Amino acid sequence: MFNLIIILLSLINSEVNESNNYKIAKYILENITELENCSITELAKKCYVSNSSISRFCRDIGLNDYNDLKNQVAKYQVSHEIAIQKFKYQNDNSQAPIKSYVDAITNHLKLLRDSLDEKIIQELVRDIYDYQYVGAFGYLQSETVAMNLQFDLQTNRKVIFTCMPFANQIEYIKNADEKHLIIIFSESGTYFKRALARTHIFKNIEHKPKIYLITSHQNITLPYVDQYIRYQSHHDYASHPYPLLAISGIVCSQYSKYLLTKE
Repeated sequence: MFNLIIILLSLINSEVNESNNYKIAKYILENITELENCSITELAKKCYVSNSSISRFCRDIGLNDYNDLKNQVAKYQVSHEIAIQKFKYQNDNSQAPIKSYVDAITNHLKLLRDSLDEKIIQELVRDIYDYQYVGAFGYLQSETVAMNLQFDLQTNRKVIFTCMPFANQIEYIKNADEKHLIIIFSESGTYFKRALARTHIFKNIEHKPKIYLITSHQNITLPYVDQYIRYQSHHDYASHPYPLLAISGIVCSQYSKYLLTKE
């Protein structure tokens, strides 16, 4: 699943403001509804870059060429109709928006409390301690959870790696070996579908990293994921990223306690 909007948002969050890729991504995000009938030359002029810069941009975000980009733009017109439903959540009450939204978040955290497997959390804590190299990744809101995990673990002198650009995340995962631990935050469970081909991810599957997938998807199984931390969710606007943030907090809290047993 290629999500053009997520790719573009990630790019402008990681590129220098004056770079060609930043200018192109920003223009597309601001004018995406007008792009379907726009030629590569017209887009280049609007972004003040060359045609070759547009072609290079397409390859940089994982597309073959400009026609491929236009196909993704056309798909956006359909997916946007679905995406605008994202702001709905259970028991939404326009007469009491604050109470109903906070109540919805609270209900999600209760679902998390009742569905999370503490044994797997403790296993992850031990692995974070044991592995020399640890990387944590996610998309947009999920990536902010990975960054929170990085910050909080550093408090306990455990330095892990994370980064915002998709390309860098993918490169790190592909080059990781059995000395690495990879933690993926993905509420939907579709991180690998979006970021990587389902086959030929690792150069040597026998020496791949240990991978945890933290997700509310109850049925997903992937041949290269070693452990799943699953939780229940209503999959509405109040469901993300609060449970993932709570899991990150629980892991860091338990890691701090685990350190005391090692002193």
